[in-house]
Amino acid sequence: MDQAMLSVVRAVEAGATTMKGVIDATGLSRLKIERALNALEKQKLLVRDGQGFRGTGPTRTTQPARECGSCNACCDILEVAAVDKPVNQLCGHWQADTGCTIYERRPQMCRSFVCAWLQGHLDDDWFPAKSGIVVHFSQDAVNVTVDDHCRDRWREEPYLSKLAEWSLNGISRIGNRGYATLVVSGADRFLLLGRTVVPEPTLFGTAFLPLTAETFRFWRAKSPEHLQRLHERIAEIERIRQEFGSCAIPENEDDDPQAPYRPALLRQSNHA
Repeated sequence: MDQAMLSVVRAVEAGATTMKGVIDATGLSRLKIERALNALEKQKLLVRDGQGFRGTGPTRTTQPARECGSCNACCDILEVAAVDKPVNQLCGHWQADTGCTIYERRPQMCRSFVCAWLQGHLDDDWFPAKSGIVVHFSQDAVNVTVDDHCRDRWREEPYLSKLAEWSLNGISRIGNRGYATLVVSGADRFLLLGRTVVPEPTLFGTAFLPLTAETFRFWRAKSPEHLQRLHERIAEIERIRQEFGSCAIPENEDDDPQAPYRPALLRQSNHA
């Protein structure tokens, strides 16, 4: 938890429930407070509703309720570029029976890192040394990194259901308050859309359309312009659904639609 988040948590704990109240209590800018609030919401440490801001329970502003104990999964599974440590390779500065040999001068990533299990968001099935899965939060994502020795563990229960739940929560957020659920398993990368798994999502984004409450049709964008066209077609599909009650959904994952979208969609849907 960075200093801005800590200041906001303390302000809310002290009774600040509005943006003005938090600004007055912390002296931070509105932008910094908004970023901190977004991060705290994603970590389920704070809720914003019609009554303002409120904590969700103990916020662990000092020490986490749990301790790492024998677990060194973050020193093994995660990438730490500052010490040239690749993903899924035990850090060269780790020694058995000693632990981190550079602890006093460890990189900032190591100093600030707290996994979701240590924060208390996950039960003991998720203990990283047991599950082989390290979950942590960033500004715009739930990041899931999986040990090479159990690359498909995240697809099993109880793990997949929790990740799907987080994914659906992230998708349902509004504007810049949304977040992605990303899985790194060996050399593979995945984006979760509920229970739909998008392999190797592109840097340009993924457009998606709900099929059921937990599954989606998706298209991986090849460029910002491609993503825009996909979103425009999805918006047209939604309008046709509202007008006619149904609309055909193009099957080809990698297609590149071109405007106008409505005539082709109406013909495919037999609404022409």
